[in-house]
Amino acid sequence: MRSAARKFVQIVSFSLLLSCSSASHSQNTRPAASTRIVIRAARMLDVSTGKIVNDPVVIVDGERIVSVGTGSAAWKDARVIDLGDSTILPGLIDAHTHITYHFDPNGLFGFSADEGAEKNLAASEENARRTVEAGFTTIRNLGDPEGVDIRLRDLVNKGEAAGPRMIVSGRPLTPDLLGYSTKKADRIELISRFVKARIQEKVDVIKIFEGVDASDQPLLSSDEIRAAVDIAHAAGRKVAVHAHEAPAVIAAVKGGCDSIEHGSFLNDEAIRLLAKTHVALVPTLYLPTHYIEHKKQFAFGPSTWSFFEDLRSKNLENVRRARRAGVWVVSGSDAVAGLHGQNAREIIWLTKAGMRPDEAIRAATLDAADLLGLKGQIGDIKEGLFADIIAVKGDPLKDINALENVTFVMRSGNVVKSQ
Repeated sequence: MRSAARKFVQIVSFSLLLSCSSASHSQNTRPAASTRIVIRAARMLDVSTGKIVNDPVVIVDGERIVSVGTGSAAWKDARVIDLGDSTILPGLIDAHTHITYHFDPNGLFGFSADEGAEKNLAASEENARRTVEAGFTTIRNLGDPEGVDIRLRDLVNKGEAAGPRMIVSGRPLTPDLLGYSTKKADRIELISRFVKARIQEKVDVIKIFEGVDASDQPLLSSDEIRAAVDIAHAAGRKVAVHAHEAPAVIAAVKGGCDSIEHGSFLNDEAIRLLAKTHVALVPTLYLPTHYIEHKKQFAFGPSTWSFFEDLRSKNLENVRRARRAGVWVVSGSDAVAGLHGQNAREIIWLTKAGMRPDEAIRAATLDAADLLGLKGQIGDIKEGLFADIIAVKGDPLKDINALENVTFVMRSGNVVKSQ
């Protein structure tokens, strides 16, 4: 299993190498409409309490929510959007995507050469449109060596492309970028240079790949992770670490990272450390199922497919154990080719791991906003927050699958989708 895990890390690193203005810029971009909008529906999910509020009335002015209440009074000079027998809830947040990953013209991934930055950008714009129309008004994109995610973020911020608010990492730090240097000082210097270069490129978050060697030792030490974290935090950036194996998770958490991506094979020590430090676990539960169900479209070898089967058989229980110990779990789909627009499947998988529907939705709203550094800005329907509001038919607390059929999307006061 460990050799397969290491092989998977190598393949993912290779695919990454082939393949805000910041979030505040997006927040300062006002929608074209200047009139107030009143949104009404049969129900609203208050994600902070996990309860349904009947007959909600939400007033939006520009890009912000100015009032949240209930009732049926009329408002003069306001556009009224009556969503009928629907439930409104905050725009969803996907804390782990690969918005630039797409199938080639033959519907395949990894079988042909990189199409180039411009074609990747065009495909990424389509992925972004599908994502926001699926109700995901904010994403955190973790890994694009060409910087296409930075370009796409800026196009979305300018209103030149449709898509979610984007927190992006640009090029990720992979252990192979350190070469064969074994001197601690030299390795830390290379890491420092890498992080500073990404900050100069105006990324919003730093992404690091961690793994284990043949003797099950972390490829990056906790001190090396700490070197990246200290520079990133001083510049107001968080650090997300890809780590499957428990020793890799432990090194990353001891190094001060903000989130562990995947954390697929946790042991008791890793779980205790995650819970103690309140480092987020983004478990990406649905991804192996997506890969396996579309096996012919992805160019992976036998060991990687075995690894995905192992993941799928163990990851739900892995998260159950973590949650019982008090680990903070945040929703992230790891959306790759073919998964953009179907991001809600990760929230559904969280319920398969034992979360109640309200807990799983909170993991993709309030808790995700906290992880992304946007607490008090998005992730809830409250006065003063950005008007990121979606609607689904029925009650998602009774049927979580309702999240796969979003009928209305508003992002920062702009109506993106309305049926």
